[in-house]
Amino acid sequence: MPLLHADCLRIVVAAALLLLTAEAALKNSTRHKPHIVLILVDDWGWNNVGYHRPNDPEVVTPNIDMLVKEGIELNRHYVYHYCSPSRASLQSGRLPVHVGWMNDQNEAVNPKDPVKGFAGIPRNMTGIAEKMRKGGYRTHATGKWDAGMATWDHTPMGRGYETWLGYYHHANDYWTQEVVSAGPVSCGPLVDLWNTTGPARHLNGTAYEEEIFTANTLDVLDRHNPKEPLFLFHAFHQIHTPLELPEGWLKQFSFLKDKDQQKYAAMVHYMDASLGKIVAKLKNKQMWDNTLLVALSDNGGPVYFLPKIGFGGASNLPLRGGKMSDWEGGVRVNAFVTGGAVPPEKRGTMLDDYIHECDW
Repeated sequence: MPLLHADCLRIVVAAALLLLTAEAALKNSTRHKPHIVLILVDDWGWNNVGYHRPNDPEVVTPNIDMLVKEGIELNRHYVYHYCSPSRASLQSGRLPVHVGWMNDQNEAVNPKDPVKGFAGIPRNMTGIAEKMRKGGYRTHATGKWDAGMATWDHTPMGRGYETWLGYYHHANDYWTQEVVSAGPVSCGPLVDLWNTTGPARHLNGTAYEEEIFTANTLDVLDRHNPKEPLFLFHAFHQIHTPLELPEGWLKQFSFLKDKDQQKYAAMVHYMDASLGKIVAKLKNKQMWDNTLLVALSDNGGPVYFLPKIGFGGASNLPLRGGKMSDWEGGVRVNAFVTGGAVPPEKRGTMLDDYIHECDW
């Protein structure tokens, strides 16, 4: 995706103007600031959403399709080609190569470097939630982190979130919350579920993980005072492997012969339903008219096969490639903005401008 010098200059100027506007806004009263809800979906295929694949029974995303119709589709949104560096970029506002583009071993450590010698965002870098708190926002997070865990500075709380319920690693079992990996985990079998200040043992193994996460986000919204601006980060585990979900969700997709493809389709549908519940809660709290919801995937959908995991189950057609590749199927992702804060004249439109996740 090469850019001409003039294009780069325009992007730099636009970013500078945006920064000046943001700094000016921070000085204003918090009364009129919109609530910001940032939704991150994991391993979401370009072709696994209704607005890219209408009238196809394999893709059932009515809530997302409606949200896009009421918002702006971001047609050229780019990310890194797999989870950890992508998430570090989103949280830090920096390109993955400047944060931790090889952030794939959470236990990795260089004892000679106490600042940058750990997987995840270096300790001397700020995070988006820290900036939002300085701007008068309340900050809460739910779901997958995968952007560092070696010290408290690396955790969501160390990055500015007041509360967080989720897991630190790349993936865990949806039912037991035990860490899973395509290869050996050097620190051995462990349960990965955390609630702000310590392990969430009271929740471990009690329900399907996305049910736990959705309930937490709904609880955050229930307890939030709408008069205060809210920055809420909800990071789905779905549609990352292992492909697991409550059995009742599979029936609608029984016509699909490939079991991994069937599970993936059902998990997309489940994710859509969960997002619908979050939006419904925002509306019930009378917050939606003053909310900007930003949704994106951390990378393209997996189309590879792993011996211990199976087929990823996704489709990125007509884009080439998928997760772990630098073809557009790996780095160009589903993304949109919606909510009452979107100007009426912009609703139902598509933006073809190039956007990178660090721009947020």
